[in-house]
Parts: sequence; structure tokens; C-alpha cells
Amino acid sequence: MMKLKTNKGEITLPVMEPIIVPVQKVQANNYNPNNVAKNNMDLLEQSILDNGFCFAIVTIYDEDIDKYIIIDGFHRYTILKDYLGCTEIPIVVLKHDMKQRMASTVQFNRARGVHQVELMGDLVKALFEQGADDEEIAKHLGMELEEVFRLKQITGIAALFKNQTYSRSWEMQEVGIDG
Repeated sequence: MMKLKTNKGEITLPVMEPIIVPVQKVQANNYNPNNVAKNNMDLLEQSILDNGFCFAIVTIYDEDIDKYIIIDGFHRYTILKDYLGCTEIPIVVLKHDMKQRMASTVQFNRARGVHQVELMGDLVKALFEQGADDEEIAKHLGMELEEVFRLKQITGIAALFKNQTYSRSWEMQEVGIDG
């Protein structure tokens, strides 16, 4: 396996050795605590359609059952298999025992972090300034239009709302004493 030298020693590069396997040879692990909301699954599908499949499914090979068990990438696997109907998928195979597999799953999940609202607002602003409209931003970032509007609002830039159409909340009317 290829290795890369770092100031903390060599690290292996399984990313350089992907293989394509039949989807029925891959299965989920039974310990992953991660769950993804439907809108984020839709975003993941959109990401794969927009960008291609950039990250192979991380697995181990279990020779007792002759299957590859997912360590990381269950949701990518689900998109390819269930949403897009693929019959083959790209994987990388690690040689981990159960303890290493479980730790790796949590490491991969937690290392992704969470998006900070201010930074997402800045991203929406930047996309708007690059010419993306609200619907395009919502689609490609996996948001509802309302969320795009809220993020535009927190940036404090009135120009982001230029040319928006608004409905009136109420209309003022004179009411006589009789009601």
C-alpha cells in the first residue's frame, strides 16, 4: 500500500487503491450511531449528481460472510444503491479489527463537524454575489428557501434582498365606529 511521509510518521493511502465491487457484496455495519435527515440525503444525492462520486465507501472485508462491511460511507452507499440504482460501487478496504472499525466510524462521523450559522450565511452571501439565485442556492446547498432567506438576513446585507417579491402581511383599512 502506498504511504505518505508526515512529521508524525508514515500514513497509509487507501484512497489510492479503490476497487469496484457488486453492490450486493457490501453491507452496513451494525454499530453506526449516525443518522441523516431526508433533506440531507437529498442533498447528498444532488452532490453526487453535480460532482460525481468523489469519496469511495470505506470498508473491511469479512471473509466469514464474503462481504465488505461499511466503516464509513453508508449514506453514500444508500444513495448509489437505492436512489440511483447502481449495481456496482467503489470501495476502499482497510484491514481493521472490530475495535479499530468502531473507532474509525466515530472518527469519520465526528471529524465532519457541524456547519456554523455565520459561516453558512457568509457562504450564501458569496454564492449570491457570484450570481446564484435563491432557488439555485437552496437546491445545491440542500436548504429550504426560508433558510436561504434567514441566512441572507443574518449577514446584514440589505442588497441580498434586492428584487425580492413580498406579499403584504395585512392591509390598512379605515374602520367606522360601527365596525
